[in-house]
Amino acid sequence: MRTPRLRRALLAGGALGLAGLLLPAVTATSPAAGAATRHRFVPPPPAKVTSSAPGAKGKDFRAVIHHWTVHVGPHRATSCSILGELFVPRHARRDPAILTTNGFGGSYTDQVALAELAVRYGYVVLTYSGLGFGGSGCNIELDSRSYDGEAASQLVSYLGTLRQVKKDGRDSPVVGMIGGSYGGEVQFAAAALDPRIKAIIPMITWNDLAYSLAPNNSSPTLRWSKAAPGVLKWEWTSLFFGEGLSEPFQNPTATPFPPSSCPGFDPAVCKAYLQSVAAGYPTPATISLLNSDSVFTYYRHVHAATLLMQGEDDSLFNIAEAVANYRALKSIGDPVKLVLQSWGHSDLTPAPGELSYTSPAKGYETQLILDWFARYLKGKRISTGPAVEYFRPWVRYNKAGSAEPAYGTAGAWPVGRVLPLYLSGSGALVRSPQEVSSGTTTFLNPPDAQPASYSETSGVQDEAPFDSIPPTDPPGTFASYETAPLPANLDSVGIPVLHVTLSGTAASSVSPATEAVVFAKIYDVSPTGKVTLVNRLVSPARLAGSKQVTITLPGVVHRYAKGDRIELVIAATDQAYIGDRAPDVLSVSVTRGRAASDVLDLPVVAPRYETTGGHRAAGT
Repeated sequence: MRTPRLRRALLAGGALGLAGLLLPAVTATSPAAGAATRHRFVPPPPAKVTSSAPGAKGKDFRAVIHHWTVHVGPHRATSCSILGELFVPRHARRDPAILTTNGFGGSYTDQVALAELAVRYGYVVLTYSGLGFGGSGCNIELDSRSYDGEAASQLVSYLGTLRQVKKDGRDSPVVGMIGGSYGGEVQFAAAALDPRIKAIIPMITWNDLAYSLAPNNSSPTLRWSKAAPGVLKWEWTSLFFGEGLSEPFQNPTATPFPPSSCPGFDPAVCKAYLQSVAAGYPTPATISLLNSDSVFTYYRHVHAATLLMQGEDDSLFNIAEAVANYRALKSIGDPVKLVLQSWGHSDLTPAPGELSYTSPAKGYETQLILDWFARYLKGKRISTGPAVEYFRPWVRYNKAGSAEPAYGTAGAWPVGRVLPLYLSGSGALVRSPQEVSSGTTTFLNPPDAQPASYSETSGVQDEAPFDSIPPTDPPGTFASYETAPLPANLDSVGIPVLHVTLSGTAASSVSPATEAVVFAKIYDVSPTGKVTLVNRLVSPARLAGSKQVTITLPGVVHRYAKGDRIELVIAATDQAYIGDRAPDVLSVSVTRGRAASDVLDLPVVAPRYETTGGHRAAGT
């Protein structure tokens, strides 16, 4: 089904293209197995235009709707038709080019407003529907390098045939990309194949798709590939699976090719989904498939200036995924910037003054996007600001103008310092190891995990009636630890990490389906008793036989106000996931004198040290 919020989610995608400098070598996907092989980059043949029709009209640009043909997959043996629209400035004089693509379930039409903005700023823009979506043919391949990345690369070659597009050399058009969600990851897939892509702006996208759809947060390093099988987000995965199945019926003229036993998808994707739901966890084959379509496996071959824009309100692709991408790209020397914005898949409405394609002065993120491409596509000597910026929802500003005053900045990640809060056997979270008392808290995982804790209804949480349903935890199915009322405001910016002594009778089960699973989360409790689960985020982890567990909690940007209490909850269940369906007895044990073994490391920034406003306000 296509939900209103999915429609909006796909509007978050877009792609601004740039490419120029031709690197001597690049890693590409092996046609047979997808393995990386080293070879000199040879530009692929350009996508072939097969038909055209009038497109949008504007006094500043000309637009034409095109059908292109690309050849993708093993040996480029699969022919796919791509539907999109080309925007050219009316007085174009060798301008850089931009590629935009849609999010999952969308089409090129979602990106028209972005294209019209970019063309007015002197870019040739090609916005197109990704393979399997919005009138483009072939099957959905989850942003595969050899399919989706190859298709984008051939569109880059097509742009190189246009006299209006700036070139750095023969077969080297200056191209960049911008897109959101599914339209974000394809930028990595394309840039890993094609060194002509020089700047990308991936918005609300993933680092490791296996982690995104089935996370196991029992890792402090943000590298999850070697962790035990994760905990399936059955609500999110089912929503997108249904959306993909509907694509051939919504766009019958773009028949998937080759024919698939699973409408819309490559059959391997359907098999992975069905096996995971049946087993209750992702199988090794599923994990391998999802890893292959994830930037963490090939980031060393992405050489493009990258502006990462990730949502604070996003239970699908959380902050940790963007931080993992930030660290990976930074480690290989790519220019990279991390922006944490207010909106994400859980609520796709930007804050006032945050994003505008019609009035850039009223869109702070819009200005960041334009600055990034002005510097890395047009070569302008312009500041793109500090390495990290983050939206602070508690800051008041003129909602009729730019959201810049609400953005804090930092020179690097992580931001601020760590505040240790120690678990005490009394059920308290305390500031000092000397305040800890010994004790054990026992709780149950009920049969079939019912009744279950409720955190969100994935995909529609920002819509009625779900937006008014509070989070709940059934009595006896969780352990909780709470601070005293805070003496002053406490701003948390970053990714908390929990070290805890946890055990379960099924922790060493021979099957992941019956291994003990827990869900860690942090509540903000007001003086009146109102409970807020920050951005409805939870962090599942498998115990896998270990009593000493490190759990990476969801990253947040949140102010705990003076007088509020911080409550850590470790629950046995969550309705949005397929957890442990076998009954189990779990326990958290705290021993005085071993305080470092049971502590919540909360990242905080003292308000007096926060930079007020974005990089323009900071004068950087």
